[in-house]
Amino acid sequence: MRSIGQGHHPGMVFRKDFYLGVSSSIMDVANLSFRAFSLATEDPDRVERALRFVSGAEEIKRSTSSGYHGNPIIIMEAKITDSKGIKAVFRSLGRQELERFLDTLDRRLDEDSFFFFRLDKQKAFLEELSIFNGDDCIHARAKVESYPKRREKALENGKEMLQQLLDRQDK
Repeated sequence: MRSIGQGHHPGMVFRKDFYLGVSSSIMDVANLSFRAFSLATEDPDRVERALRFVSGAEEIKRSTSSGYHGNPIIIMEAKITDSKGIKAVFRSLGRQELERFLDTLDRRLDEDSFFFFRLDKQKAFLEELSIFNGDDCIHARAKVESYPKRREKALENGKEMLQQLLDRQDK
């Protein structure tokens, strides 16, 4: 079934189940983007392995930059647009991470309904998914679709979605 917002025709309603196991009227995560930096002191293959674990993406885009002192930096990016991949990331988060999201959602959601969070890069290399506040991280950005498109509606929907994910873990 088609997602509302993905080529729908005015006046037509497409039924679909929400990606995370909750009603589509609640919230739709259109895509999930990840970015990680491999500094000169890091093994780029290990950073890519961590990014692949987190995103499940087959394609990792690489670009290069340089730091303040001219040191090389490799920027790696991955994007998930399929519902199964998005669902897998959110379902992989533990109760503590979901509760943390719920408590900090207002600060993590911008005016364009992008939901930002960071994942621990070192733990991701060890195949663990953990929210992180430091600099040595994998940056994540989820595009939250809400109807109507307003931050307040996306915030309300996000809280409801996170609560439903938490309730699901209790079962």
